Amino acid sequence: MRQPALLLPAVSITCAAAFAAALLAIDQLAENMPGAWFEMLGASTLVLCLLTVGLLLRTAWRRHREGLDRRGLLWVSGAVGAAVLGVVSILGLVENAQIASVISGADVHLTRPVIESLPKPTGTTLLDESPGLADTESISEDFTAKDLNSIVPFYETELGKDGWAEDKTSATTPIVRFTKGPFVLSVAIDEVSSGYTLTVDRILTSPSASSNTSP
Repeated sequence: MRQPALLLPAVSITCAAAFAAALLAIDQLAENMPGAWFEMLGASTLVLCLLTVGLLLRTAWRRHREGLDRRGLLWVSGAVGAAVLGVVSILGLVENAQIASVISGADVHLTRPVIESLPKPTGTTLLDESPGLADTESISEDFTAKDLNSIVPFYETELGKDGWAEDKTSATTPIVRFTKGPFVLSVAIDEVSSGYTLTVDRILTSPSASSNTSP
């Protein structure tokens, strides 16, 4: 059976790219690096499964045309196995998307401008920004820092100039909190990763609480 001259190179390049993407995603997931690595792993696995199914079915059809039906069934069985793995990849991607809509479904149209306007110490690098849980307005940013001991004093000084009030009860804990109007800022130090996390949330006042405080 004749095939286009560019088919084999195209399939080979696609397979190599998908395999490399899967290895990169596995490495990043093992290092707990932020990013859509699970989605990359699922997508690359799905591509590899589709390519495998196509190649195995083509081979099975060739064996059928040659009258070698038993051998063809072996190739078909392999294609079925690859198809099952592809279905598992699709289900994993769908479930991950559903989970992501919950754990990263916060409404951040008010808190994102706040966290992005905060001063940043020198020697720090932004790693990731992510919304919080659904039904909240929480948003977080992860940073690396060369000197973790200077982070809290920096924010105590700079945020005080901008009207933020420090919660003194949290000054000796790994998470230091500041408030400004309805916004709460948390600075969490992580000695293990040599970094820290900023989290801004907006605290809503319930109607019942407002009515209780009114004269």
